[in-house]
Amino acid sequence: MLTLVTAAGCSVTALIAAFVAAARPGEALLATTYALSIFGLAAEEALKEAKGPGSFRVGLLDTLYTLDEDAVSQSARIYA
Repeated sequence: MLTLVTAAGCSVTALIAAFVAAARPGEALLATTYALSIFGLAAEEALKEAKGPGSFRVGLLDTLYTLDEDAVSQSARIYA
């Protein structure tokens, strides 16, 4: 569904930039991994309620806003 939403790529790039800016020096790749994971989690959650690209887009933004640390730690699949 992400391919049907205008500016999804721009949104994930902005999220990556924010994570990299907040990361410690030398941890840009790890920060990027976390940003992509969170964006993916938000997309998965938004898709559960979406009826089409329009409601998915709104749901994605709402989910990004409301995701908390507990939800991320329980659902993120990042392996070192």
